[in-house]
Amino acid sequence: MSSTLMTTNTIPEPSELSDALILASTGGLLDAFVYLNHGHVFANTMTGNVVLLGIAILGHQWREVVPHLVPILGFFAGVSSSRHLRTRSNRAVTIALAFEIITLFALGWMPASFPDTLFTAIVAYVAAFQVTSFRHVNQLSFNSTFITGNLRNAIEGVHDALDPFGTPDTREKGRAQGLALGLICLCFLAGAVLGAWAAPHLANRSLWLTEPLLFFVALRNLRRAAKPESPHVAAPNAVPSK
Repeated sequence: MSSTLMTTNTIPEPSELSDALILASTGGLLDAFVYLNHGHVFANTMTGNVVLLGIAILGHQWREVVPHLVPILGFFAGVSSSRHLRTRSNRAVTIALAFEIITLFALGWMPASFPDTLFTAIVAYVAAFQVTSFRHVNQLSFNSTFITGNLRNAIEGVHDALDPFGTPDTREKGRAQGLALGLICLCFLAGAVLGAWAAPHLANRSLWLTEPLLFFVALRNLRRAAKPESPHVAAPNAVPSK
């Protein structure tokens, strides 16, 4: 395998803002639904799971350790699998989206008796594919499954936009950054609200609400992939999200 292929496949292409907004809404929906219906653990927000794991260990609540540890392991496996896929296929993003769509659709059929620990591990696994496949929108780093870094960078963008001592170029970039990442944060919130509503009403079928959103993004990526390839250089000014 050539080094060129490795470089191309391991650096995700920039997403369009519309794709980032859609993916952020699915991230919020997954987290809210899984937290409410499957043992008060997070599907995407590993920071929350680590904090709750630490609390369980300190309180000797050993029954709570496994439910919070398993999603972390599932996320670990998902990131590793996604990385492996990107080094082997030029269609890694499309494959990742197709895998997520199929898996979430199948989980939606699962009865309420399906083990919570296994359910959350699977969701965390496929969510890891999403977060590692979509990292940049325009010249900005973003995260579609948790918003700490997005919120920080949005606030920094607003600060730069309003800074009276900044240059016109800095203020313009700040406005673009604040707007894009602010919208992503709002879409994550909207997805969380939808997931919180769906959890008691639709049970595991709540996952099906993500299907048309993910399918739309997958179609957009297929159309872009069908266009003539152009050289891609990773954005040098992108700020990593946490």
